[in-house]
Amino acid sequence: MKEWLDSLLLGEPYWGGLLLILPLLAWIKSKVAKQKPALLFPTLSLQFDKVNISSKRWNWLPSALRILSFVFLIIALCRPQLDRSTKTVLSSGVDIVLAVDLSASMLALDMSQSTADEITRLDVVKDVLKEFINQRKYDRIGLVAFSVDPYLVSALTLDKEHLQRNLDRLRVGLTHQTGTNLGSALAEGINRLRPLESKSKILILLTDGKDEPAPPHSPLIYANGAKGDKIKIYTIAIGSSTRTRTYLFDSSTRDLLRGPNGIPIVRVADYPVDKEILAKIAKTTGAQFFEAKDKATLKSIYDEIDRLEKSEVEMGVNALFEDLYVWPLGLSVLLLCMEFILARTRYLTIP
Repeated sequence: MKEWLDSLLLGEPYWGGLLLILPLLAWIKSKVAKQKPALLFPTLSLQFDKVNISSKRWNWLPSALRILSFVFLIIALCRPQLDRSTKTVLSSGVDIVLAVDLSASMLALDMSQSTADEITRLDVVKDVLKEFINQRKYDRIGLVAFSVDPYLVSALTLDKEHLQRNLDRLRVGLTHQTGTNLGSALAEGINRLRPLESKSKILILLTDGKDEPAPPHSPLIYANGAKGDKIKIYTIAIGSSTRTRTYLFDSSTRDLLRGPNGIPIVRVADYPVDKEILAKIAKTTGAQFFEAKDKATLKSIYDEIDRLEKSEVEMGVNALFEDLYVWPLGLSVLLLCMEFILARTRYLTIP
């Protein structure tokens, strides 16, 4: 219903100014009616019919119908239309790949608002990314998850609903490992962006750890390759503390480790993050490095990236408008006919 109302518009709205005249006409008619002697019954016998005397309470009905008829006539003159135009994105200024860490450390609880309502780092990230995706309405966005190996969750797409559904699938264990390899995530994201011809290509890498086990190549090798392909890599280190309370991952069930009562087990663990390498990756590609210690900061970071990477969208518009004036016009004629009939039968005045 809301979408239907949003697409409703008036082709010639200036005719609506005639509505201002109707109260004046109604006032003039009431003044004239008071000075005109009249019988409000079609026959004299009805003056003595107690049942029909009550009809005097409705003697305003013909006038009301006439006014409503004029109202709908003016609405018809304003040419109400339903906008059925379609828009097609011919090209988007920015292509984005979101790379999200799914290592076991993303089960840490240090970003919870309170111990009574504990949520993991990954839960916080998913909530913020949902808003970011909605903001980038006309950009193609892809989603890559990684731990030791990368996993393409969604290829670059304009279908934001499809992307949101795939975002909901993210969980620790999705990639079958729980370690971290920054280089593999960079390689997957860069390979998705490299063949595209967009004006701006960016990769947003979010992690809360460091390479473990140690990779054969430094992530800076991939950063230099991205620079050559004109791909910016924004890096985000997430987590308020390296030593934190956390859920544990059960590799046998690929779920949270739970006690005999089914409640997830919580332990304190150390999760160091390599901020130095993340800062170097971003600097190499001409982007920025950020730190997010809570949800509000993380949201502001994605808002900042949204501000820095503005889209220039080329749209193709197929204009199509459906005229609706026939409906108020038909209603106006119907009300006028009703007024004509009632004014000459039930509510006939003499003379």
